[in-house]
Amino acid sequence: MQDEKVSQVVEDLSRQLHKNLRHAEVKFYMDGWTGAVVFSLDEKYLIKITNNETIETQEEFLQTNPCGAFQRVICTNTDIGYICFEFLQGEKYVGHEIEPHDAIQQIAEMVKNYRQYPWTGYGFLHHEYPTWKEFLADEIDYARGAIPSIRVDKVQAALEVIGDAKPTKYLMHGDFGTHNFLVNNGKIYVIDPMPVVGDFLYDFYFAVLSDTEIFTKVGEDFIFSFFERDIDEKMALATIALYVRMSRAWKYDRENFKAYVDMYQKIRTMKKPD
Repeated sequence: MQDEKVSQVVEDLSRQLHKNLRHAEVKFYMDGWTGAVVFSLDEKYLIKITNNETIETQEEFLQTNPCGAFQRVICTNTDIGYICFEFLQGEKYVGHEIEPHDAIQQIAEMVKNYRQYPWTGYGFLHHEYPTWKEFLADEIDYARGAIPSIRVDKVQAALEVIGDAKPTKYLMHGDFGTHNFLVNNGKIYVIDPMPVVGDFLYDFYFAVLSDTEIFTKVGEDFIFSFFERDIDEKMALATIALYVRMSRAWKYDRENFKAYVDMYQKIRTMKKPD
């Protein structure tokens, strides 16, 4: 069945691009999206066979935020169910390849270039929440299911600092982290968006706190030196991002879980709202 679907995609792609790709070299890849099939053709095109919602939201993010560090969409076909990207050359991110301060600088440059996005709510495209706080609260609740032993007083206090804020809406990557980074000649490239509408600063902390080889090697002062924002707001967003990241570390990076917990325990407590 998979071979049949791949052949169908190759036929359609040949038609759309006016190229004969029927004899191109096919290479399959593991992918984080459940049920997706990902393969390349001659390492020129990367194709993802997946559901239409993923196709539409990834295309929306990449067209809204044209950036040399992100994949470029070549074409899609929602009738067949695939999206075709330009193939990005690079190796999976390994912490020692890029100095942590440089990695953070590159991450900051990417999020600074996110575009504002007129949308009715906040959160994942097609699954938005009325307020930014409600989206973050749901992320916290979901994370709590994986790490029930971690006290929530600090992250709940962070949520109260966010309060009823209505941040300017940007279309963010949403799964921004080193697990989706490729590196080529010291430059970071990013794949697999899971688009979220909200405060771009949250995506910044989400990426910085995705890898112990980054956040354990730099001080908090350096992390919080980026972007002109109220320090309590910065610490609140970072605390929430860290808590969510802890739940993912428990599932996918358990050997480094203690480093996440240590960071969570020592991160400065933000002021309580008046």
